[in-house]
Amino acid sequence: MASSGRIAALAAAALMLQGAAEATTCEENFQTVGDARNGLLFATSVIVADLKVASGLAQLRTIARAAGYEPGGDMVQAGIGELSLLQTSNRPPLVIRATVASGGEVSLGLKLAQGQRARPEDVREEFCSMLGKLRGGRAADALAAAEDADRANAVVDARAEALSAEVGNDVKSTLKPVASKGNFSRWLIGTGPVATDADFNAAFAPIRAKYVGRKYRIDGQIYTVSRNDVTGEMDINYLVTPTRGLARIRQEAQYNNLNFQIKCVLAKDQAKLFATLSNGDFVKLAGQVTNIYPGGMQLEQCRQSQ
Repeated sequence: MASSGRIAALAAAALMLQGAAEATTCEENFQTVGDARNGLLFATSVIVADLKVASGLAQLRTIARAAGYEPGGDMVQAGIGELSLLQTSNRPPLVIRATVASGGEVSLGLKLAQGQRARPEDVREEFCSMLGKLRGGRAADALAAAEDADRANAVVDARAEALSAEVGNDVKSTLKPVASKGNFSRWLIGTGPVATDADFNAAFAPIRAKYVGRKYRIDGQIYTVSRNDVTGEMDINYLVTPTRGLARIRQEAQYNNLNFQIKCVLAKDQAKLFATLSNGDFVKLAGQVTNIYPGGMQLEQCRQSQ
């Protein structure tokens, strides 16, 4: 199965294609890359004058919903905002990756799965229609903020073990067709259908689109507390073993790693909190999902919450 690093790299591949510097319009910037048998990559970009990152992301969410897409959570790092737009009417679902840079450059990218087909001219028309609705300036900022404030700032409250079960089951369900592909054939002489990296990444892309960028306020018990000696990163791994029965007896902690992991990386200003925590303590932390993989997910910039 593909590594989480490879998943992240492939999921971000569309974001790396930027429009030619001399091109000025969405249509001129549009690119079709790759071999259609592997699933083409489509990308384009525009520059919107006086467009702030937050406003661009908010406008894209509104535009995407009107076009039938489900926007994921957004992340802003180093002046660049990222957003996934999911279309579940296709199998596997289509995931458009959007970026908004501080200079007003907005990019859209779509990587088709192996076997999926789309006419470049149709994708170009869809992309350019969406990007053509973006506006810059204070009026656009105010309108976007008013329409999007509640959705953008939503923080989901969750118990660690319940969140582990919910997301873990979603991951298993989504990957089931890939995970089971070729299992029986391995016991037979000859060859049979076996899931490839391309199959896995196409199946997992909607999970990344759905969860990366989401904000959670997680309450629970700590499984491990650790600090990276090189980076200084302060990590909290929640105890996610389930409780069962009327007595709510928890499964032994030694089985924690058999469940979907929930890891919180504390913000640097939480050093004093970190110094007070030990394995087995309880803590409520708020943070944003920055990575998800088949066995767990990671939140960053986590801070103590009430």
